[in-house]
Amino acid sequence: MNPIYSTRLSGSSLVFLCVLIACDAAPRWTGSVEVRDGVEVVSSPGEPLLGEAQGFVSELWQVHGSQWVDPSRVHVRSGTLTVVDPPANQIHPVSTSGETRASLGRPGGGPGEFLRLLDAFHDGGRLVVIDGGKGSVEYLDLDGSYLSSLHLDGQAWGGFPLGGGELLIKGEFLSDPTAETQGDWVRVSESGDFRAFSSQPLDPLPEEQGVRCHDLSSWGEGVARLRFTTPQIQVFDQAGSLVRESWVDLPVEVVSESERESALSDLRRRLAGSGNPPEFMEQSLVVMEERWRVKCRFGPLRFDPSQRLGAFLEQNPDEFGSGMATLHFVSQGGVYLAEVTFPTAWRDFTMDAGVVYALTRDPATDLIRLTAYRVDLPTSLVADADAALNEARRRSTG
Repeated sequence: MNPIYSTRLSGSSLVFLCVLIACDAAPRWTGSVEVRDGVEVVSSPGEPLLGEAQGFVSELWQVHGSQWVDPSRVHVRSGTLTVVDPPANQIHPVSTSGETRASLGRPGGGPGEFLRLLDAFHDGGRLVVIDGGKGSVEYLDLDGSYLSSLHLDGQAWGGFPLGGGELLIKGEFLSDPTAETQGDWVRVSESGDFRAFSSQPLDPLPEEQGVRCHDLSSWGEGVARLRFTTPQIQVFDQAGSLVRESWVDLPVEVVSESERESALSDLRRRLAGSGNPPEFMEQSLVVMEERWRVKCRFGPLRFDPSQRLGAFLEQNPDEFGSGMATLHFVSQGGVYLAEVTFPTAWRDFTMDAGVVYALTRDPATDLIRLTAYRVDLPTSLVADADAALNEARRRSTG
């Protein structure tokens, strides 16, 4: 196993770290807890509870399939990774030990074929595929054979299982041609009924100047929403009610005039060679000039139920140079635990049983590879975070 940047901590270093962190009866977390409108709000400082975490992360394996074109999403469930490759209109299964398997799907409009593959993930013993070209959710068996499909009244982009046979699907949806939008996320039942997931909005911060930059992910028994400009995590139950909110004090980063003008110049060059109508190009430039006022440098957010750990990615947006990926770990209760910086940029990641699986970008070839990292944070760290959180709750209630 290859550690990230440095060798693993020595035994004496681990003992010393245990004395400082894991064995301290009063963890040095200086965050706060309060209740606002019936919702618990946890605020963590910008420094994590575990001061140094690089030595606890090591690389396990790395693979790149011969048929992979440009994978952009990865999911894990029941010992299998699902690598989603939209340009190839294919799904690439990989075992959690790094063994590649035969790819599923091919371009086309027939059963088991995809017109515009957007996302795919396991739900029980089935594979759920979102096909933007067909405007449908396709159900396949684990060998890729067609089972059934649901037509969606709108444009779907991605999703994940909610539980009880329901899915959460991201997109743009209308209940009927004359009705109000049902929002970015809808819950879809096995029978094909769908309705808005939550009526709780995410109001923009003053620094964001109206930029909408957030996403949902599974979290424990419910769902979490992450604000991408500064880490704000809202946790919802399965019914869509907000139950907790946590903040990490990492600031919104404003885009400089020179950075924005450089990004807009690159966009102009790309649009000029696209063959799109001039009015479309002008509209795109206006939209992105407004959008590129702050950096959406955080996200996505993922949760590992076996470890009771969440993690969100920090990375400069591609328009501003991308760069190395940093992973920030938080407890299920919202305490900021640790951060680790990795040597390459990431496209997406998922977590399971203490292992992080990331779609990493090779800086020399620009190829996307699947890399597995073992994360061995101290076993007492989550317990220490829970103890610190409970103490903060006690203080807040007097």
